Amino acid sequence: MQPLQTHYVTTWPVSHECESTHSVCRCLSPARPSERRKKHFVQLVCAYGRHFSRNIVMSARYLRRHLRRRDILMMLFGLAISAAAQADGTGWYTPEQVAQGRWEYSQKCGVCHGQQLQGAGAPALKGNVFNDQWDGKKLSDFYGYIHTNMPLGLGAALPSQEYADIMAYLLAQNGLPAGTDKFTPKSPMDRVLEFNAAAAAGGTIAAAAPGGIEIGKLYGKLAQPTTTTPTQAELDAADTASDNWLMYNKGYRGERYSTLAQIDRNNVGSLKPVCMYQLGELGTFSTGPVMYDGILYVTTHLGTYAIDATTCKKIWTHSHVAQGPEMNATNKGIAIAGGRVIRGTQDGFLYALDAKTGAPLWVRQVADWSLGEGIGAAPIVWDDIVYVAKAGGDWGIHGEMLAFNVGDGSLAWSFDLIPKSGEPGADTWKKPGSSAHGGGAAWVTYALDRETGTLFVPVANPGPDYKKDMRPGANLFTESTVALDAHSGKLKWWYQLRPNDDHDWDTTVVSLFDSDGRKLVATAGKQGILHVVSRKDGKPVFKLPVTTLLNQDAPLTPEGVRVCPVAGVQWNGAAHSLSTGLLYVNAIDWCTVFKMGPDPKWVATVPYTGLANGWGTNDPKIEWSGWINAVDPKTGTMAWRVKWPTPMYAAITPTAGDLLFTGDLSGNFLALDARNGKTLYSFDTGGPIAGGVITYEVKDKQYVAVASGFSGGSIGMTGSATVVIFSQ
Repeated sequence: MQPLQTHYVTTWPVSHECESTHSVCRCLSPARPSERRKKHFVQLVCAYGRHFSRNIVMSARYLRRHLRRRDILMMLFGLAISAAAQADGTGWYTPEQVAQGRWEYSQKCGVCHGQQLQGAGAPALKGNVFNDQWDGKKLSDFYGYIHTNMPLGLGAALPSQEYADIMAYLLAQNGLPAGTDKFTPKSPMDRVLEFNAAAAAGGTIAAAAPGGIEIGKLYGKLAQPTTTTPTQAELDAADTASDNWLMYNKGYRGERYSTLAQIDRNNVGSLKPVCMYQLGELGTFSTGPVMYDGILYVTTHLGTYAIDATTCKKIWTHSHVAQGPEMNATNKGIAIAGGRVIRGTQDGFLYALDAKTGAPLWVRQVADWSLGEGIGAAPIVWDDIVYVAKAGGDWGIHGEMLAFNVGDGSLAWSFDLIPKSGEPGADTWKKPGSSAHGGGAAWVTYALDRETGTLFVPVANPGPDYKKDMRPGANLFTESTVALDAHSGKLKWWYQLRPNDDHDWDTTVVSLFDSDGRKLVATAGKQGILHVVSRKDGKPVFKLPVTTLLNQDAPLTPEGVRVCPVAGVQWNGAAHSLSTGLLYVNAIDWCTVFKMGPDPKWVATVPYTGLANGWGTNDPKIEWSGWINAVDPKTGTMAWRVKWPTPMYAAITPTAGDLLFTGDLSGNFLALDARNGKTLYSFDTGGPIAGGVITYEVKDKQYVAVASGFSGGSIGMTGSATVVIFSQ
C-alpha cells in the first residue's frame, strides 16, 4: 500500500484520520462550510494500493445509511476539532494564556529576573543582549533551556504547561504575535525565534508619524547563505528549464511554457495526487510557487514555507513579525538566487532567507507603512539585483520601482512611477499637487528581456481611484506598462492602457513572447482587455477583450452605474505556448455598481478612493462566471474560448504535452487540451484556486503543484491554504 502523504502545520493532531486494511484515508475539514449548510460534508482522499480515488463528497444521509452512528459522530467531531484547531500560521500562543503566564512568571521568576523582565539578580529577559543570545535559535532550544534549568537549581520542577505559559508571556513581551493556537509542550518546536526583528514592533517605529519611518535600515546582522545556487546561468535558463520553476512566472520572460511532455493530453487521465501540505493558515493564498533543487517554496501574508517537491514533507518555515499597520494581507511569492530566498511584506520589509535552512540573512525596511506602502509582489533577481516595487496605490502612495543589491538589500536605484516635477510624464498631471498621492503601485511581478537588459513593469491605478476630475490629465505612469533599463533604472518607453482611469482597473500583468518573427509584450489588467505591443518601443500591435465589457466610459454618478468587469484579469496573466503558438488568458466575468461619493481627503493608511459604496456593489454570485481564452497573436483574434462557471483567477501553464494546467474557484485543478479547451482532467482540491499552478521534473518524473486556498481579491472565496502535488 502506498498512501497519500498528507502534512499538516497545526498544533493539534489530525484526529480524524481513518484507516482500514484496504485503504488509508485522509479526512479533510470542509473548506467552505458556510456555503454548504444543508449537508455535512466530509472529503476523502483515499489511496488503494497505487491507485488514487477521486475526491468523494458524501452527505449526512449517505453516511447514516452506510456507517454506524457512533462512527459518524466521531468523524464529525473530529472535523469540528480540526476546524477549531486551525493555526493562523503566524501566531505563537493565545492571548488568553499570556495572562496566566504573567501570573506564573511574577510568582516564580520575577524576583530574580525582574517583574518587567529588566533583570535583577538574574539576566534580563528582553533587550539587546537577550535578543542577540536567542535570535535565530529554535523555539525548542528556548523551551528546553527554561524547562531544564529554571527555576535555578530546580529544573523541570514545574508542570510542563506552566513552563509553556511562562514561555508565552516571554514571547509576548518580546514582540512575537498571538495566534489562535495555545502554546503547549506538544506544539511544533522547530520555528525560528525572530527577536531582533520583533524588537522594532515594540519600539518607536510602531508609533511613527506619516513619513517618519527610517527607510533602508538594516535590522539584525548580515549573514551569508550556506549555498550559492541557483546561479545566474541557471536563472538565465529558467524559461526553458524542465527541472526547476525558478520565478513566479517560471522565467524572466514570463511565458510560463513548460517543455515537459511526460504528461500529455493522451495520458493526463491517469494523473493523481501524491501528497498535500496544509499550511494551517486561513488567510489569502495567491502565491506563485517556486521550485528549485527538489524544494518547493510558497508564501502567505507573513509566512514562508519550504517543502519537499515530491513528498510535501516540511523542510523549514519562517514567519515575519509585522512592524506596523498593513494595508493588504497578501503576498505573491519569492525570488531565489545565490542561496537566498527573497520576499517582501506588507509593512514594507524586504528580507533574504537561507534557501536551505530558512535562517535570516538580511532584513531591511524599504517602504513606509506609515504612508500605506508595502511590498507584496514576487521579486525577480538578475545580475545580483533584486527588483520589486511598492504596493498601496489604493491608499494614495507615491509609487516607485526599486532595485536592491542581492548581497545585503541596499538600494541600487529607484524609478518614480508617479513622475516628479521635471521628469517625463509629470505634465500629464494637469492639476498642481494632484500627483502627490497619485498611486502607481506595481504589486504582482515583472518581466525582463536579458538580451536588451530591459525591465517591464505593469503599473496600477491612480489615486484617488474613482475621482478622475481631481487629477485631470493622462496620469502617467498609472495604468501602463513601463520599460526601464534594468542596470540604471532609466526610462526607455511606456505604453498606457487607460489614461485618467476612474475604475481602479490596475494594469497587473506582463509577459514576453515571440510570434511570426516579432518580439512582443503581452499586458493586461482589471479592465479586461489584452494588449500586445512591440518589445522594442511599446507601439501597439493589437488589443482584444477577454471578458464582458459594459459602460466602461460612462461617467460615474451618485445614483450608480453598472460596469463590467469589476476586475477582468487579476494577478495571473497571459501565458504563451511554443507548441500551439497561442496566448492563453484566464479572465473574470462579473459586474459591479459604482456610486460616486464626495471628493476624498488623503489621510495616511486610509483608503483613498472616492466611492460612496466602498469598492463597489458587486452583482450576486449566481451571476458571475469566467473565461479561458486562447488568442492567436498572428491575427489578434480569438482562436477559441471556454466560458467557466466561476471567475478564473488562477495561473495558466501550457506544456509541450499540449496541455493547459489551471484551476477554478470551485477548487478544481484542471487539465485542458491546449488545442481546443476541452477538459481532460479535473480534481477537487477542497479550496478555491487563485494562485500558481506549476510543473517540474524530479528524477525523470513530471509533477504538477497547485496552490489551493482563500482567493482574496474582489472575490473572497474561503479555504485553508494547501499545496497539492500531482503526478502519474
